[in-house]
Amino acid sequence: MKAYKFRAQALTPVHIGSGCEIEPMEFILHGGKIIQFNPVQVLSELPAPELDRYVRLVDSADLKGIQSFLRTHVDPGRHAIAELDASTAFRNEFEARIGNPNNRFRVDLMPRNPHSGQAYLPGSSIKGAMRTAVVNHFANLDTGSRDRVHRAVNDAEISRKGRILEEEALNRAHKETERDVFRLVDVEDAALPRGSTRIDRAVNINPGKRGAEKIQIWAERITAVSDGPARAPGFTVTLHIDTLAMDNHHVRSSMGRELDLDTIIGACNSFYWNRMKAEGDKFDGRRSGGADWKALYDLFPKGRTPDGQIVAIEPSKPYWCTDKRKRMILRVGRFSHFESLSVDELRQGYNVQARRPIRDMGATRTRCAIEGGKPAMPFGWLILTIES
Repeated sequence: MKAYKFRAQALTPVHIGSGCEIEPMEFILHGGKIIQFNPVQVLSELPAPELDRYVRLVDSADLKGIQSFLRTHVDPGRHAIAELDASTAFRNEFEARIGNPNNRFRVDLMPRNPHSGQAYLPGSSIKGAMRTAVVNHFANLDTGSRDRVHRAVNDAEISRKGRILEEEALNRAHKETERDVFRLVDVEDAALPRGSTRIDRAVNINPGKRGAEKIQIWAERITAVSDGPARAPGFTVTLHIDTLAMDNHHVRSSMGRELDLDTIIGACNSFYWNRMKAEGDKFDGRRSGGADWKALYDLFPKGRTPDGQIVAIEPSKPYWCTDKRKRMILRVGRFSHFESLSVDELRQGYNVQARRPIRDMGATRTRCAIEGGKPAMPFGWLILTIES
């Protein structure tokens, strides 16, 4: 396989759920950081009298006493598995609740390497985002393809629409997995630098209904350009494409579609930039020059025009992606919303709570609260710039 290495940076906060939550018995607040520790390691180093004291607390089911005991015996320098930055609001909430182990609150954590404790961005999340954009590309390749795909999807039963869409767009039957061109594409898990995540509140926003923003959702997320350019870490995303197989006539003819790096980049830039604009129109006042959209747009890289003006470089500009510098925009992870996970003009989901179909964007957004008086930012936006 040929490897393409991208330097990635989160434009806005990115959260990938791992199914793991903060357990009060495994976290302490120290020096403004949330420290995760392994209770077994702490207990294994205790002298006999202290271990006996701990056993008595367990025998009496004194949860508050157990929690207090562990917190006072943790040495962050030796026992820390991971250190998490956190907003002031979260630290205050943590301190208020940590004294009562029965007063649980949920914090969704990023996936971590079980050996190093280092957070990572799953390659499957990035590949899934690329796949959505590529399916959208082939579903709307030309007028003939578009009409054929739309007709087939609209005629299908609701339970089969997703399958039919992929069959038509990727030109292969659902059971013909050997003809799926994405078999020749792989994305490695991307290790994140230490100290590159923090815990913040995810805010539910519904312009037509007050009160939704009071719901508390806490999530660990990647620090982003929206936090301040100096705080956004760069990390490597490696995309593999089996170009040897793709160049082989027999393999190529057996695949439902042909795929190369430029097609993937073009499909992602077109699809996700249009999704960002559409969301900006509905929720951020893009067309009227709203402050929220301006704050988001100002995050894009800057360039200088021939007459000396400094302008944002974004995917609609011809110099966004050139032979000398290829850039790609993606949206990944939780809170990306339905329309960023489905094909243009063929969105047919279902809102269980509202008991109605979803055709495009819903009435709500989930945004990440940003400290320092900055507007809450949408989740999930990444910029990838090819390095080699």
